[in-house]
Amino acid sequence: MKSIKKKRSMASHRKLHFQKVLGSMIVALALLFAGSAGAQETKTIKGMVRDVTGEPLIGASVIEKGTNNGVITDVDGNFTLTVPADATLSIAYMGYATREIHLAKRKKQGDLRVTLREDSQQLKEVVVTAMGIKKDTKRLGYAVSTIESDEIVKAGATNFASAMYGKAPGIRITQTQGGSAGAVSINVRGLTSITGNNQPLIILDGVPIRNGGTGKSTDFAEFGNDGQIRSNGLVDINPEDIESVSVLKGASATALYGSEAANGAVVITSKRAKSGKLTVDFTAQVTANLPAYLPKVQTVYGPGRYNTEYSDYEKQTGGFYQRTMNGESYRSLYNTTMSFGPKYDGSDVLYWDGKMRPYLPATDNPWKELFRTGWNQTYNLAISQGTETSSNRFSYTFMGETPNSLTGSFTKHNFKLTGSYKPARTLNIEYSLNYIVQDVKDRPQTSLNLYGSFSNMFSSFMDIPYLKQSYVTSLGYRNTYAGGDATLTPDESWAYDPGYLNGVSNMLWNMYHHHSKETENRLIGMIRPTWQITNWLSLRAQLSTDITDTKQTLEYETERPNSLYDPSGSFQNINRRYDIVYGDVMLNFNYNIRRFDIAATLGWTGRYENMNNMRVSTNGGLVTENWFDLNASRYTASSTLQRMELLKTGYMGTLSLGWDNYLFLELTGRQERSSTLKDQSFFYPSANLSFLFSNAFRMPAWWNHGKLRLSYGVVGNAPETYAANIIYEQGSDNGFTWNYVPSSWGNANIRPEKKYEYEIGFESKFLNNRLGFDVSYYNNRVKDQILSTPQPSTSGVKYVLMNVGEVANEGWDISVSATPVLTKNFRWDLTANYGIYRNKVVKLADGVPYLEISNIGGGGAKIQAVEGHPMGDIYVQVPQMNENGEYLVSDKGLYMNQTELQRVGNINPDGVGGLFNSFSYKNIFLDFSIDFRIGGDVINEMYQYSTASGLTPESLQFRDTEHGGLSYYYPGNNNASGVPVQVDPSLGAGPNGETVYHDGVILPGVVASTGEKNTRIIPAGYYYNQTYNWGTQPEQLTYRHSVFDNSYVKLRELTIGYQFPEKLISKLGMTRLSVSVFGRNLFYFYKALKNYDAESSVGTSWASQAVVGGSTTATRNFGVSLRASF
Repeated sequence: MKSIKKKRSMASHRKLHFQKVLGSMIVALALLFAGSAGAQETKTIKGMVRDVTGEPLIGASVIEKGTNNGVITDVDGNFTLTVPADATLSIAYMGYATREIHLAKRKKQGDLRVTLREDSQQLKEVVVTAMGIKKDTKRLGYAVSTIESDEIVKAGATNFASAMYGKAPGIRITQTQGGSAGAVSINVRGLTSITGNNQPLIILDGVPIRNGGTGKSTDFAEFGNDGQIRSNGLVDINPEDIESVSVLKGASATALYGSEAANGAVVITSKRAKSGKLTVDFTAQVTANLPAYLPKVQTVYGPGRYNTEYSDYEKQTGGFYQRTMNGESYRSLYNTTMSFGPKYDGSDVLYWDGKMRPYLPATDNPWKELFRTGWNQTYNLAISQGTETSSNRFSYTFMGETPNSLTGSFTKHNFKLTGSYKPARTLNIEYSLNYIVQDVKDRPQTSLNLYGSFSNMFSSFMDIPYLKQSYVTSLGYRNTYAGGDATLTPDESWAYDPGYLNGVSNMLWNMYHHHSKETENRLIGMIRPTWQITNWLSLRAQLSTDITDTKQTLEYETERPNSLYDPSGSFQNINRRYDIVYGDVMLNFNYNIRRFDIAATLGWTGRYENMNNMRVSTNGGLVTENWFDLNASRYTASSTLQRMELLKTGYMGTLSLGWDNYLFLELTGRQERSSTLKDQSFFYPSANLSFLFSNAFRMPAWWNHGKLRLSYGVVGNAPETYAANIIYEQGSDNGFTWNYVPSSWGNANIRPEKKYEYEIGFESKFLNNRLGFDVSYYNNRVKDQILSTPQPSTSGVKYVLMNVGEVANEGWDISVSATPVLTKNFRWDLTANYGIYRNKVVKLADGVPYLEISNIGGGGAKIQAVEGHPMGDIYVQVPQMNENGEYLVSDKGLYMNQTELQRVGNINPDGVGGLFNSFSYKNIFLDFSIDFRIGGDVINEMYQYSTASGLTPESLQFRDTEHGGLSYYYPGNNNASGVPVQVDPSLGAGPNGETVYHDGVILPGVVASTGEKNTRIIPAGYYYNQTYNWGTQPEQLTYRHSVFDNSYVKLRELTIGYQFPEKLISKLGMTRLSVSVFGRNLFYFYKALKNYDAESSVGTSWASQAVVGGSTTATRNFGVSLRASF
């Protein structure tokens, strides 16, 4: 054993000797190139450079100030340099404060012992780029935006993406309104793919992790079309564990990721332990989430139909339905989904419970009764310690939330371990382990269940508290009305058909009796050893896993007695597993020769993904009521299995050259293969140039920093996993199974979309870095768009997937930072960001002028990609016009639509940005952020349908003389087929005693059949119901009134806090203690979308973000936070 140890020791000695000899040879060559230093006296200086823990700093630069004479430290941190006796040495290392040593002033001679300390400013100038490579920002020839930890957690955001609103130029955030369990979308520099992914790649500690966006078949954001608001992968990352978030925007910045990063990359760096004693950090945070920006309802008119639909006996009672109960006649409500009934007057009316009530609107907005105040509590405990050879940080976070919906809960446990271990001076092993377990009960639903059709509308006369008690019977079944469906509890039935009550009843039933239980376990692990072979050569390898296992059960209770009806209710069990295994190996070279430095990397990467999704469910209802088991299925239980497997591999390389600390050039390349595409590889190159002119030229004292950037890159966007497959589909009937050719085929030759982009940038800082700006211009073309193209009928299929389209983008990212005030006790920091973006569909497939992306309201509105236009054009039906520009009116008095839909807007904003302010006075701090959006249209489905039913305040126009209505009567009171006659408003009745109405409207235009000016009066209710509505069937229906500009300016975050003095808390063993109150989504300074929240998106896909389609309520958040460190 001793001989073995001796041999190992000798081998190690020879290896170190070889390294030192090789290093000495390189230094000797450098000195040779440096030439003679003159005849002055010289001396040889030896020394060692270490950090504060005593660890050697490998590769630190030791330079004779004012010359090109210098060396870098070896694997032991040692250096040897010959310099004049009176020289000044400058010792520098990335992320550490530079030290200068005047040799002539040294009192103690001998070898130097230099200790460098971390510098916060220097650390900010080091960013993590593609493949986890750390770089000094001065070397970057492309734009990178970085958001620090404090900006992420200060205002109580439950995920890091929600904290990024307006804090980086060119970044747009969209959050579904599902609380902490809802998905969040990040969009970097606009849209790049017409039908593919537009989400950035998420990188955690150097490795890609699962994210996805709603609608992607392999994403966890959707389990089914059940009306529940889903999540995505990025919300699993705990904000308290994040050190910083860097956004790589351009193709040059992300080219090393190949076909995964056409939409940029979000690089998350986790907190790690710092050298020193044991540190304990604790955070407690409680937040109240109040329902906000609820739709307004009109409170002037109650439920009922417009007068052309009333029968004679209904007219005679002023629009009320005369109903007989127990031999007596009562004024009752008409069973309708519309609110075009009589004006509220306080007189008695028979309610659905069979009791007389005053005919008055609800005292509060009925929407409020469908939501509650949600609560979120988050607690984090982190323990960290670092030594010379190891460092570890362990963090545990608990989050519990009750959402704004009336039912449900969400809990999450997040465990995180990060650390490093140095078994030898030349070997460092980094590792991290993140385990997330979360339980979601009854996810929030969209309000589509309320207004998805007119049978689901309600009015301001709705008594929702009563409905919450009566929608279900004492036996647990859905309630019905007297004379309606059979029931076991007839004495509990509503007095008569409730009409629109059914919609709210349906929503309540789904909330309280459709149970969803999800448990998700996610494990993200990484190990990364780095071997410092020499001071200029290292080898790094890393292996990571991202495993998500989700189990979900859906239990839908029995709605009707099995003794009276066929079985109802259902049970479904879903098991899903998604595994990602990632690995890479990189050989890194880094060396300085005189004024020239060179860095190079050669590497290999591999990524394996495997997904299995299995569902089993009952079929035909539950034969035993509320027995949630597959054995309760009436028919044979149904099942589906979805599988996916993918392997991507790639070779990559980088070459970085630097000259005299002011000129830097980087070249990168990646060659990639995918197991699901044809046997071919794809190459993604990039180049970027950085010119630090403030180091190249003598600048005025007030001009501290100036840099020009130029970059070009090619990056890809991978197709759906099995897009290349040409497969048959299966059908079955009566036990027979057959194969058939689908209408749409894949393509064995399909390839990733390719983005070609160049970027120019300019950044500068002034006045001791108190004022700075950064401007970038980018221009790209995304070619080989993957589109389904129509095929001739002789081909046997309708569509084939092909690479045919092209999209162009250009824009500006602008950022300004300043410290306007800086005194001993007061500081004000300000950052402003703005991103301008323009998009164009250059080409689609031959013979395909447009592509439909989204169909809204049964075809009444569409979002399309049209050749020659920006992506996301909105098309709706619009009225016909004659050659004089006059609208054509039908004989019914309504506008006549054109046969083809017309463009009325576009979903893309002209610009997005934000303003962040931070104030501190002694120990008091105040931060607030404002974000804004300029332009970009939305389709407000909710407004469309609510106006058609007379529910919106806007539908009051023309309803009476006070609101601009005209007066008229029907001759002979023939409302159904008579032609109304306009009269003076003061006329009490028609010439023959006819009823006079005051809700008339005449639409400007000419009658299409005669060419004469339109004089036909129509009731306001008829106009709204026939013009706003759903679908395309009524020839006069249009969505043009429901397309709105969605510009806004919003106070996103506000935090006020107090940092306790160190003198006070040190007596308690604390190093930090602060308390703060915060608010999020507080109010709009300006909002173009009236009566609705400007962020009421229904999903995270780019088209769904342009539809106000019934997401659950937005929230206004208020919270308190306590942070302590020991």
